[in-house]
Amino acid sequence: MRYRDYMADRLGQILLAGGFWAALLAFGVLAGIPDFYLLWVTAAAFGAGFFGSLWDFLRKREFYGALKKSGQELDQAWLLPELLDQPQFLEGKLVRDAMEEMERAMAERIAGYEKEQKEYKDFVELWVHEIKLPIATGKLLVENNREYYDESMLEELDKIDAYTEQALFYARSNYVEKDYVLKKISLRQPVYEVMKKNRRALLKSGAVLDLHDLEQEVYSDSKWLAFILEQILANSLKYMGTGEQRLEWYARKEREQVKLILKDTGVGIPAKDLSRVFEKGFTGENGRTGRKSTGMGLYLCRKLCEKMGHRIEVDSPGQKGCRVTICFPVGSLTGDLFGDREKEKKPYNFEREL
Repeated sequence: MRYRDYMADRLGQILLAGGFWAALLAFGVLAGIPDFYLLWVTAAAFGAGFFGSLWDFLRKREFYGALKKSGQELDQAWLLPELLDQPQFLEGKLVRDAMEEMERAMAERIAGYEKEQKEYKDFVELWVHEIKLPIATGKLLVENNREYYDESMLEELDKIDAYTEQALFYARSNYVEKDYVLKKISLRQPVYEVMKKNRRALLKSGAVLDLHDLEQEVYSDSKWLAFILEQILANSLKYMGTGEQRLEWYARKEREQVKLILKDTGVGIPAKDLSRVFEKGFTGENGRTGRKSTGMGLYLCRKLCEKMGHRIEVDSPGQKGCRVTICFPVGSLTGDLFGDREKEKKPYNFEREL
């Protein structure tokens, strides 16, 4: 706030006071009061008015300046009253009281939203827990009655199981920090876990698997990482396309990070869609061609990666196939975790492992 703006805001008061003082001077002249006394009183009145307005300006500028600065720096502007001192003038007190009322109302509304979100999360968790039992029962019935059911029934049950898991992780995605534990794990563990869990879909797809150099160790949560990998695997199988079908998953250590690289030879991602693949609900050109995409898988992958301090990137070189890279920080952030010895590449024997 500038002094010029402050005075301009009080122009009406200044003109009214000036007119009143001019009338008093005219009366003094008519009354025969000596000019010396009139000039002296006028100068004293002007000085008092000037210094009084300057003092009022300075105390208001301090309050409004702090208000503006805090409002620009604070992400949650409704918490402003907590950062402001109690002003010593009436207008500031009224402003601060109004802001405190707004803060209380906002806090109550946020508490209500948080309660609703928690109730929704608890409901979804309960629903997923309950639905898991009939899914497992259905799988057991199919396994024990092969003469009545074929492999496609198990595949459909696996899909239902995967979608319920996705619903559960979505409900928990805003509370990840309360559910995950970062610890040193070998990338081989979650990768093989995902491959075994999806063995039926992999065998049906006929894709050639090349899993190598997965002995690298990173700090992550194995459960959440396995879910992320499962979403990426599901996308690779869904958009596999024709011709050679190959999945190559491997890790590479760099100076300040370990990269887990997941490549496929699918239909690829159009260049115009690459910048939006992580948006919630975005299906893109490929997702609108009968593949029943929900646009939630990669959205959840990025959200969970960010919560755990990982970085995920997607590209499609030449729009042929897709390459997903998950970056895990190491080095100065997590210590010297790994050795420099290169691991010999060994093809993954899927049939032997499963």
